[in-house]
Amino acid sequence: MKRKIGLLILCCLLGMTGCNQTIEGNIPTVTPFTEVTDVPTPTEEPEISATLTPTEVPGETAILTPAATPETMATPEPTITPMPTSTPKPTAIPEPTATPVPTVTVAVANRKIIAIDPGHQAKGNYGKEPVGPGATEQKTKVSSGTQGVFTKVPEHVFTLEFSLRLRDELAAMGYEVVMTRETAEVDISNIERAEVANHAEADIYIRIHADGIDNEAVNGISVLYPSENNPYVAELSADSKRLAQAVLDEMCEATGAKKRGIIKRDDLSGTNWAKMPVILIEAGFMTNAEEDRKLQDPEYQTKLVQGIVEGIEEYFKE
Repeated sequence: MKRKIGLLILCCLLGMTGCNQTIEGNIPTVTPFTEVTDVPTPTEEPEISATLTPTEVPGETAILTPAATPETMATPEPTITPMPTSTPKPTAIPEPTATPVPTVTVAVANRKIIAIDPGHQAKGNYGKEPVGPGATEQKTKVSSGTQGVFTKVPEHVFTLEFSLRLRDELAAMGYEVVMTRETAEVDISNIERAEVANHAEADIYIRIHADGIDNEAVNGISVLYPSENNPYVAELSADSKRLAQAVLDEMCEATGAKKRGIIKRDDLSGTNWAKMPVILIEAGFMTNAEEDRKLQDPEYQTKLVQGIVEGIEEYFKE
């Protein structure tokens, strides 16, 4: 017995392995621990920075779920973008709207009708229109005209003031007078002006203008008419020429102005659309300082009017 106890103590001193092998023959031999030096490094998982927060479930134990991070926050319900409201297209600046052709009423039957067109208007219309019926050539509808080099008065102002004087004198003489315009604020093309005369069935059509040129020395009165070769109104040439000559002669005699003559012009749309004898009076040069001043003088205008009326009287006598 003492011997066995001594052996047991000796085994404990010598180590567990030896002791076990001696005492318990059925205990398997323990394989010595081998140090592993090449342990593969696991693939790095994305770092989860979320903290766990409990999700409350009624009647159950709280379940921890990751707190939302900016990357994992629930995507808000998409906002429905309203259908875009159609934005009206910007209103284009319109072309000047033509002033309706005046209604013409002849007051006295069997009375001579004279149509008068005060040239130009406050604002020109630079759109295009045919130079004559069926023409392919286009011309400006109505320009803004020239201006007094000394007085600075626009041509359209002079022509209207002068034409109103002429209207009143002709009416006093017993003529029926039709005006294409009686104000500056209109938009009437040269064709539309001729149509006013046509609609009134005027006996003659008088167009009033003033001249302008880049040579300030040029002055005098001229009267334009359609030629015998005009492709649109050749049949009006002879009577128009006779009217032009009678008016020019009387105007120059009444005023003492230089007589520049009667001139054939076939490129005037206001003339080429007329259906009666037609002339265009260039009453003087607004680019000549002396003549410009005269054209604004009421007494000089009265003399010009007197000459035109006497020329018309002469024309109707023949």
